[in-house]
Amino acid sequence: MTISSTRERRSLRVLCISPLFAPAADSEAFCSAKLVRALTDTGTEVKVLSSESIRSKDRVFDASEMWKATERLIADVPQPTGREPLRSLSMAVRYQTAIYSRWVADAVREAARLHCARKFDLVYSRSLPMIAHVVGYWCAKIFRTPWIANINDPWEFNFVPGLAYQKTSAFGEAAYLFWLKRTLRSANLVTYPCRQLHQFHEKLAGMPHRAEIIPHIGTRSSTKMIQPLAGKTFNLVHAGKLGTSEITGRSTTALLSGLRQFFNLHPEAQPVTKLALVGQKDDQTELLIQKLGLRANVESVGRVSYEESLKHIASASVCILVEADFEEGMFFPSKLADYLAAGKPVLALSPKKGVAADLALQGGITRVDSKSANEICSAVENLYRDFAQNSLSTQAPCTNLISQFEPSVVAGKFLTAAESLLHPVQQTAMQYDELIANSIQVVQ
Repeated sequence: MTISSTRERRSLRVLCISPLFAPAADSEAFCSAKLVRALTDTGTEVKVLSSESIRSKDRVFDASEMWKATERLIADVPQPTGREPLRSLSMAVRYQTAIYSRWVADAVREAARLHCARKFDLVYSRSLPMIAHVVGYWCAKIFRTPWIANINDPWEFNFVPGLAYQKTSAFGEAAYLFWLKRTLRSANLVTYPCRQLHQFHEKLAGMPHRAEIIPHIGTRSSTKMIQPLAGKTFNLVHAGKLGTSEITGRSTTALLSGLRQFFNLHPEAQPVTKLALVGQKDDQTELLIQKLGLRANVESVGRVSYEESLKHIASASVCILVEADFEEGMFFPSKLADYLAAGKPVLALSPKKGVAADLALQGGITRVDSKSANEICSAVENLYRDFAQNSLSTQAPCTNLISQFEPSVVAGKFLTAAESLLHPVQQTAMQYDELIANSIQVVQ
């Protein structure tokens, strides 16, 4: 044991600004809530500034019990309703944003009230949406505390090359870029779930900046599941949005066509193979299932709670990841962390360059082209062969890969980064102590 590891980390009080937060049925809301849960498990005190009115624009909430532990941490800041032209203009000038200016003003005021009651050590803002970082900037400036900005997705989707997304005006684009550059320049640290997003934002802003990679937390079901055995069901599971219900338009055409090819080559596998699509149903996918004669093998489960989706993942023989057809995969799908946390072999329909391709180098992930039905068919053949021989565990992720997404590991990375901002001199001394201790061990 090194000298530095014997020192206890001081409990921190963190202001987390996350407009999207569970129980909203949204992947970013889930990611935020999982990290906050992991931090509170370490003894860190967290207060979350969120917005039920922003969270509930589609009026869908998640019923999972696991969010009960974080609901008490939320300070709700409602989105102002009705038109207030003078206040909107006044707040836009004061907070230098034409986007959600009244909500920014209300959020900063609520944060200041909480800070006066008991001071925060750190401001932590999370996007999407990027407006969280506008609030983070002003809170850190007013409170004079360090600020960590976490960017989980592209700053704004209209900047993503090749994505058919509603474009903003020239003024809107300039406003978004202004706040991106200000965030990268002003935050003490910027964190991303993967290096590809870091590189994307450096290029978009034209600004190299200090950043650390803090991945998503993977969660496994707490329910004991009986794993499918050879001779039983070859259970393929996809959890999440697909097709027209997903902003990047993740097509199911190649997946279903590849499955059809597999059945044509191996008719003996068809009676024991099932594909569960867990998530909002997609009309185009439903039509394709019918057209390819896959209705007996493919079940569109529909929308379920997050905890229910984990049960489906736990029951899987293989988990399926479908990504958009980009030149490079810059997104880190949060469900991929859940797949790996469950210890499941993953079939990833992903770009040749990107997050899934990098992780596949560690094993546990079979990556194929997202548009190639032939590659998908071959991959399913190989996985089915291992399933039939009861050796599918050889395709599962290793312990080292799984551990990267453990709540305690991810929270530890965040807290280590936070401590380096709060106590840079102490951090240097601890590193020196560790160097000396390691040197003593070498001498001994």
